Amino acid sequence: MADLNRDFDRLREKIRQPAFQRNQGLSNEVGYYIFDYRPKDELIVRENVAAIAKESTVATIGANVQVFDLFDIMMTIVDGFGYRAAFEKMEVEDGMSRVIIEMNNIMRMNQEENRIVQYIEDHLDKTQPTIIFLTGVGKVFPLIRSHKVLNTLNQVIDTSPVVMFYPGVYNGTNLKMFGELEDDHYYRAFGLRMGWNDHED
Repeated sequence: MADLNRDFDRLREKIRQPAFQRNQGLSNEVGYYIFDYRPKDELIVRENVAAIAKESTVATIGANVQVFDLFDIMMTIVDGFGYRAAFEKMEVEDGMSRVIIEMNNIMRMNQEENRIVQYIEDHLDKTQPTIIFLTGVGKVFPLIRSHKVLNTLNQVIDTSPVVMFYPGVYNGTNLKMFGELEDDHYYRAFGLRMGWNDHED
């Protein structure tokens, strides 16, 4: 707990830095970051993310923090098509594997600009400096894989820093959901607190 609180304090300091807000000093890399954490700390993370978003404005730190919950986005899109009942029926009759396939088809996750990224781009405040926080990663797993969102997002958004809050382990090259399930390789993001299992009980 002490380590997590300490790292949130560090995050608060980091997002205040003009260089962070402007993606400077990253050797031509885009400003994508992963803040990994123990799944059992989910509620603490949510509270901190909400608090940081509320207290961080252009007036206070020079940029706004805008939070995008991947699960909320997914369900907004599903409801927009009127498919919620169909997916519930599909899960009962055909199993989760079929739901995963169809959900990825609807979200266009294998295309260059999927619907989740389109939603973020359409709802991003482009009128002032903005830092993007991505949450809900554990809630959409295994329906939506986080690395697919990041891979597409960094082709579309390259001026606003992006911080993904990941309930698992990120070691700089691999994502492991919930600290146990292999998610996928991803090495374009900077780890903000890599390997929590090395320093937390």
